[in-house]
Amino acid sequence: MQELNFEWFLFLSLLGITLLFWLIANRWINKRLISFLKKRDLLVIGREKNIIKLAKQILLILCCILLVFFETLLSDAFSINTIKNFELIPSSWFGSGEDGSTSNFKLTIGSLFYLIFIVIISRILITIIRIVLQRIAKTKSWIDEGGRYTIVQLSKYFIYTIAFVIAIQGLGINITFLIAGSAALFVGIGFGLQSILGDVFSGVILLFDGSIKVGDVVEMPSEEICKVEHIFIRTSQLKTLDGKIIIVPNSNLTKENVINWSISEKVTRFHVSVGVAYGSDTQKVKDILYQCALKHPHVEKRRNIAVILEDFGDYSLKFKVFFWARKTWEILNIKSDIRFAIDQAFRQNNIKIPYPQRDLHIVSGMKKRKYQQRYLAWFDILNV
Repeated sequence: MQELNFEWFLFLSLLGITLLFWLIANRWINKRLISFLKKRDLLVIGREKNIIKLAKQILLILCCILLVFFETLLSDAFSINTIKNFELIPSSWFGSGEDGSTSNFKLTIGSLFYLIFIVIISRILITIIRIVLQRIAKTKSWIDEGGRYTIVQLSKYFIYTIAFVIAIQGLGINITFLIAGSAALFVGIGFGLQSILGDVFSGVILLFDGSIKVGDVVEMPSEEICKVEHIFIRTSQLKTLDGKIIIVPNSNLTKENVINWSISEKVTRFHVSVGVAYGSDTQKVKDILYQCALKHPHVEKRRNIAVILEDFGDYSLKFKVFFWARKTWEILNIKSDIRFAIDQAFRQNNIKIPYPQRDLHIVSGMKKRKYQQRYLAWFDILNV
């Protein structure tokens, strides 16, 4: 009993030393790593978050290796295997078969560290893929933000699936029997979670299809303009022009009519409407509208800028100026700048922008009595 207590004390001491090493190194990574790399002229701009994440994950691997080293070093002198094989969840909890055999599943302290090691390795692989793609994107034009995000997400799901299979087998569970035995359960879950599974499959379709990618500007059926921030396995995060984050099920993006402004050549046509007073020089108005749109730095100069006289309104001549712009996410600011320029140009050229007005004729008291007497006389004649 005393020997077993000493083994536990030794194991917990090794665990404490490893944890202390992790805390000190983690603190150094948070405060000094980026400045340390910059002093040595290593390119880290734009990749600070991923580098810190990778460094912390490598640190966890080093801690696991350190723990294994201590265990190997002291295993000859002390029987630490007893601690390592200590069952946190005994196999006897799952009963026995008809032949009296017990389940192969058991969760020991050693298998728990094995699971942690698999998770850390999986996350390191994903972080390495993200950093490599980030580096490729700076030199290659064929991969954009949306493509990079898609590759990372698909790699993440693939690596986690492989890690799950390895972890299940490491716990002594036969994956073939697990799938076969759970077939009926999966069918029941499928019927009960049809909408959720539909969102999941829609998320996979979005990642593979590429019709909507991270960074795209889309117009929802509600005519709200949003930017795609993230595409997860079931939902997507969209950012509105007001800075609000909308959580949208992926099935909404695949089933509904969503307009993707960023697809094709990444330029979109917009317009600004304005009315001028009757009697204004329409040719001068046309030239002013054309120049105001042409001078804006974000308007595409290689595309035609069109000015049309849309209609003869009740109180104004209605004009529209059409232009093409690349920065679709900033379209409200672009339109506002063009309207400011139009207003200033109209003032300089004495062109009026009319507004609805109504003329009121006020009748004085004396005239009012005369009108009343005249109306009464007419009523008397009609009654006769």
